[in-house]
This record gives sequence, structure tokens and C-alpha cells, in this order.
Amino acid sequence: MSELVLVTGATGYLAAHCVQQLLQQNYKVRGTVRSLGNESKLKPLRSLDKASELLELVEIDLGDTIEKWTRVVSGCDYILHVASPFPIVADDSVIQVAVRGTLVVMEAANKCYGVKKVVLTSSCAAINEGHADENKVFTEGDWTDIDSPKVRSYPKSKTLAEKAAWDFVKNMETGNKFSLTCLNPTLIVGPLITVDQGASVSIIKRFMSGAMPALPYLQMAFVDVRDVAKCHILAMKAKQSDGKRILVTQTPSLWFKDVAEILRKEFGQFNYPIPKYMCPYLFLWIYSFIDKESKEILDRVNRHIKFDNSQAQAMLGLEFRQIDESLIEMGHSLIDNEILPRRNGYEERNNNNQK
Repeated sequence: MSELVLVTGATGYLAAHCVQQLLQQNYKVRGTVRSLGNESKLKPLRSLDKASELLELVEIDLGDTIEKWTRVVSGCDYILHVASPFPIVADDSVIQVAVRGTLVVMEAANKCYGVKKVVLTSSCAAINEGHADENKVFTEGDWTDIDSPKVRSYPKSKTLAEKAAWDFVKNMETGNKFSLTCLNPTLIVGPLITVDQGASVSIIKRFMSGAMPALPYLQMAFVDVRDVAKCHILAMKAKQSDGKRILVTQTPSLWFKDVAEILRKEFGQFNYPIPKYMCPYLFLWIYSFIDKESKEILDRVNRHIKFDNSQAQAMLGLEFRQIDESLIEMGHSLIDNEILPRRNGYEERNNNNQK
């Protein structure tokens, strides 16, 4: 009998890829969704190969009771806790949602003796924010300093949620003593299965829609969504990852001008308004008064983003995809899913999400 894996937030960008890869490997999957009434949102999951035999969707929210979550977790062998808010512009409300959502899943796993392991989707934002030396190479041993005035609400939410999970496991004295692995991906890109428009989609959409009139001197680390999903499943099964944090990222990081050049080579011929010119800090600072997303990145301008991904490679044997291809596939996916308009001369490209 195949094992049952709970995937929280199953219609999300990353979670949908986790569901797809689990089904491909013949796991039974129980996916949580906020509503079973939105069939258009659920259709991409129900259309996945083997979904009719192996996929069950259940309606529950991170704010629901521990009793309800215990019923959902009951019978599961593993939990991939992927669901968590990731707005580009966040306020402190995301902290409570992230921490409470993480703890309710931990508590439910502690009550259900069949659960062997929880894999928690954390973030690099729980690692490299608020440090005196922002340009050093960051590893899993680093933690974001939430007391730094530079650290905004989203990094605080991911840091506090991950710490709450580790504290919960450390202090378990009774009940089901499951294992925990936390994954810390950088910005996730690549093709879409669902049309969930989280931060990753919003950022690449801005590159291609004209919403980014010029390029800030901003560097980011990227990772392909399929690699992150694969890492969840590898960590789920790998005993050596128990009790570990794992940075999940391709290296080196890319400047926004590099991202724009990659996208322009592919989509410029179709007249997508991908920015060409750099934005001086003064102009960005002025623009931030009318654009909240620009304000969010002011502290990150001219930072060199460096991560050590050797643990993911050594412990899980993961080989990361090249990000230029991931970005191109994501651009096509945004157009094919009508998140971006189809311009004259554009021909649909068949993204193969199953690789």
C-alpha cells in the first residue's frame, strides 16, 4: 500500500509541483485547500496524471482548530507543510498567520502517531536578513536577526515560524515524536501548474508587463520550482536530513539586469516591455513614495546575495537547473495562463512541467 502524504496549500505555486511529483512517484496525496467550491482553481490539480486515483482534496484553513487539523492529518505518513503567506508587501499580520499555521500543523502531527516526518517550507529570508555583514556567504547556520530595524514583516514571519517549529520538536515530551526538516529556498521561478499569483509570479510579471519602468541595482538568488519540490520529497525520505535546515538555491545569484537580459532575448521579439535601463538610487527612492513594492527593496539595493548550497547537493544529491531556462519557461507559462497578455506574433510554447 502506498504511503499518504499531506501537502498543505495544495493549489499554491510550489505545493502544486509537490503534488505532481508525489503522484508521479505513486504516493497517495491529501492536499489542503481553502475552498472546495472554486472548481476552476482546483481543476489543474484534478487534471494531473494519476490524480483521479491518488489525490484527495480537503477544505481547511491555517486558522482552523487543532481538532479539525488533527482529523485532516490522521492517517498520513508524512506532511509537507508548504502553505504560508508570501506577499511582496507585507505587514505584521503575516507573522501571526505564519507562526500559528505552523504550530497547528506541528500539534496535529504530534497527536497522530502515523506521522513519521514533517518537511517545513521555510525561506532564505529566515537566514540572511538583518546581519551586519550583508554580503557574506550565508549557510544553514545563520539566522535572520529579527531585532534589526532593516528586517521587515515577511522575513520575521518566516524566521519566527521556523523557530517555533524547531522549538516545538525540541520540547516534545509526549505524543508522536516525529522528525522535522526545514527547507530554505530562495526566490522560486519556473513553470506554473496552477494560476496562483504569489510573489514569484508578481515579480516576473513586473519584468514583462511594463510595471517595472527601470531596473534597480538589485541582486537575488533563484531556484527552479521543480527542484524545490524534488527537494521536499528527497528530504521527506532521507533519514540524514532529520533535524536539518537545508538551503535550496542555484548559485550564483543574478542581478535584475541579468534577469531582464534573459527575458528580453526570448520575449523582446514579441514586444513585451522588458526594462533596459538602470534606475539610480535617487530615482528609486523618489518612486518609493508612490510604489510600495519599490519601498520594500530600498534596503536591498547594491547588496551581493551569496548562499552556500553545498548541503543540498551533498546530503540530497540535488543537481540544480540553470535559472535562465527556468525564467524563460516561467515567462511562457505566464502568457499561456493569461496572466500576461498574448502579443502579436507570440506562439505558445509547450512547457514540460514533468521533467
